[in-house]
Amino acid sequence: MTTQLPASIPFVTWPSGDGPWAADETRRAATAVGDACRHSGYFFLRNHGVPAELIAAAFDETSRFYSRPPDQKAKFTCSAQSQFLGYRGLGAEKSRMHSGAEACEQYRIGNYVATPALSGLAGLYHEPFRQGMLLFEEMVKVGGRLMSLCALDLGLDNRFFDRFMQAPMHRLGLNYYKVGAGRAIGNSVNIAMTAHVDHAVFTILTHDGPGLEVLSAEDEWLDVPIPPDALFVFLGDYAQRWTNGAYRAATHRVREVSSDRMSLQYKHKPSYATVVTPLSPFVDEGHPARYESFDTGRQYEVLLQALLAK
Repeated sequence: MTTQLPASIPFVTWPSGDGPWAADETRRAATAVGDACRHSGYFFLRNHGVPAELIAAAFDETSRFYSRPPDQKAKFTCSAQSQFLGYRGLGAEKSRMHSGAEACEQYRIGNYVATPALSGLAGLYHEPFRQGMLLFEEMVKVGGRLMSLCALDLGLDNRFFDRFMQAPMHRLGLNYYKVGAGRAIGNSVNIAMTAHVDHAVFTILTHDGPGLEVLSAEDEWLDVPIPPDALFVFLGDYAQRWTNGAYRAATHRVREVSSDRMSLQYKHKPSYATVVTPLSPFVDEGHPARYESFDTGRQYEVLLQALLAK
C-alpha cells in the first residue's frame, strides 16, 4: 500500500554518501532548508543518515515500555527535580486549549543540567530507553547540521548559533497515543494533543501511524504521514523568535487516533537559561523586534510546571 503525501509539504533531500559535502552541495542544501523554513516552517527530510534499523529498534523499545504495568511506569515519573526527564502518565499534562488533559502517555530522555540532586538519577530515567539514547545521539547530529545550514541560508557564518549550544538541553520524546484515551480521562473533544508551537529551535519527528496535523501558512490543517525514507522537521518558537519572524514556527496537533500510535520526537534546544530574543542581524530601523525575550531556563520551567501541576 502506498501513502499519498501532501503536495504542500516540501521535501528536502541532502547529498548522498558518508563523506563531506562539496561547497555547491552545501549551498543547495542550505537554500532548500531555508526556503522551507521561510515559507512553511516544515518539511520532509531525506538522506538524513539515521539508520532505519535504529528507528525500528527505538519503536520496539518504546512499545515494550508502554506495555509495562502502570506501577512500573510510575517509577519513572518526571518532576521538576528530574528536570522533567522521565514519564508523564495519561492525562498528566493539562491541555492548552480546553478544560481537559492531553490524551497520551509521554516520556523524555536527553540532556540535563548536571546537579548533585540529578547526577545519581539520570541513569534511572534513561535506563528503559537504551536504543532511544542511541537514536537521540543520531538526531543530535542531524540537528547540528540543520543549524549550520540555517545559518548559511540566513547569510551568517555556519557556526553562528554555536554560542547558544555550548551545553544544549536537547530532548527526545517517546509518546504513546492509545485508542480511546481521551474518553478514558473524560475529555469531550476529538483532539489527542492540543494545537501548539514547540519550545525548541525545531523538532525532528517520526511516527508509526496517522494523527499528526500541521497548520499551513494558509491556515489549513494538513495530515502528516511519514514516508519510510524520511523524517519530518518543523520549526519551533525559538527559530521564529531568533530570526524575528524570517523563519516560521509550525503550529501542530494530534487528532483523536483510530489506531494505537507512537511518535519519536527530537527537540533541538539551546543551553539552559539561554534568553531567546530577536538577533541583531534581523532587527533594524525598518524591522523592529516583533517578539519579546524568552528565558529557556526558569521561564520555561514555570510554564511546564504549570502544565503538569495537579
